Amino acid sequence: MKGRERFTMHFSISQTAASLWDYGEDVLAERALTMSDDDLRAVQRIAATYEDRTYPLPIEGQRITHNHVTAIAAVAYLEGRLRPMARTRRRPERDRPDRFAPRALDASFDRHRD
Repeated sequence: MKGRERFTMHFSISQTAASLWDYGEDVLAERALTMSDDDLRAVQRIAATYEDRTYPLPIEGQRITHNHVTAIAAVAYLEGRLRPMARTRRRPERDRPDRFAPRALDASFDRHRD
């Protein structure tokens, strides 16, 4: 999946893990913490595709946020399939374990390397 032309998404591995945890994907959140930079780039490309409002995502009855898109893209990459999240509503941020605290993408991350 190449993503939308001239549209990119930039988020960190920890942000990916936090998004997964938010929607009840605890096992995948743990896996996300061990992703390589190449894995992260792949998830970012998938997320760029899913940001297209016409792309049929498995979420109904609510506004789709960037957090949803990040989590769904990670599930698609890690499991190789598109499916609904374990939770439809996000968990409270105050309950998020420290290991899933989102941190900004490191400035040294080469976003354009493929």
